[in-house]
Amino acid sequence: MQSALIVYSTHTERYAKVLSRKYKEVVFLKVKSPPTKEVLKIKCDKDIVIAIGGGSVIDTAKIISKRRRCIAIPTTAAGAAMTPYATIWGKKKKSIFTKKPILKMDYGLPKRLPFKVLQSTVFDALSHAIESFWSKDATSWSKHYSKRAIYLINKYLGKLNNRLRREDINRLITAGNLAGQAIAITKTNVVHAASYPITIEYGIDHGTVCGMLLPYFVEFMDFSRLPKLFNLNSTPELVTLLKRSFILPKIKKFNPKVIANKIMKYDKIKNGPKRINKNILMKILQNVIIDSNR
Repeated sequence: MQSALIVYSTHTERYAKVLSRKYKEVVFLKVKSPPTKEVLKIKCDKDIVIAIGGGSVIDTAKIISKRRRCIAIPTTAAGAAMTPYATIWGKKKKSIFTKKPILKMDYGLPKRLPFKVLQSTVFDALSHAIESFWSKDATSWSKHYSKRAIYLINKYLGKLNNRLRREDINRLITAGNLAGQAIAITKTNVVHAASYPITIEYGIDHGTVCGMLLPYFVEFMDFSRLPKLFNLNSTPELVTLLKRSFILPKIKKFNPKVIANKIMKYDKIKNGPKRINKNILMKILQNVIIDSNR
């Protein structure tokens, strides 16, 4: 039997203890927030690192495992199990190249996700899929993954606040994994670049910020092939669907000019289908503020 470090979240603690019975020597690590630079200091002497949870849990495990075997059991649509990098958050967002974990889908694992977590991870996945689809670096394979992810997510848009069954959650996790495969090829671009400074400056979680911004960037980019993937005829229809499907948080303090300046520092802002400048960003951010306070 192998020894293991099991990384888990508040919602997967019980399952982590059940899983630990399969290993001879186990250390547990509970993750309550996205990884910071402190995670880099954690050393592991176990044979295997296992992550049970969402993006923060899986990213933490990927960083700690280094070259060790890492198994990811995703419970959200974050898609972190499908990428060879992790994010460290602090005054700046930093990407760490990691070994891609081994994906294990446990369809029997009970998944009770609070609405905010579900909405956040689903819209993060949807942003992954859309950004990958319109990326300048898109390939036939990345488009294949993006299309499949959008097809699955589209079935649940506007229904996330309903009581979803375990099989529904599993389909959304599958969609997140597909979207993760897409961005592993193309990487993210404009929506994610715009989200980072807002998460850092205002503490709004990453997936929620993606959901806030997505309709406005879809509107600006007006990528003609995108609405068809949602069985719609036009960009305005898609923008309406996205806005109707996402509950915006209230934004009390928000400086569009400062945030726009910070967004422009990310090179990936250039990889969308249209060029974007600081003035356009400021207008998008101002529209987000207006809508969030209605």
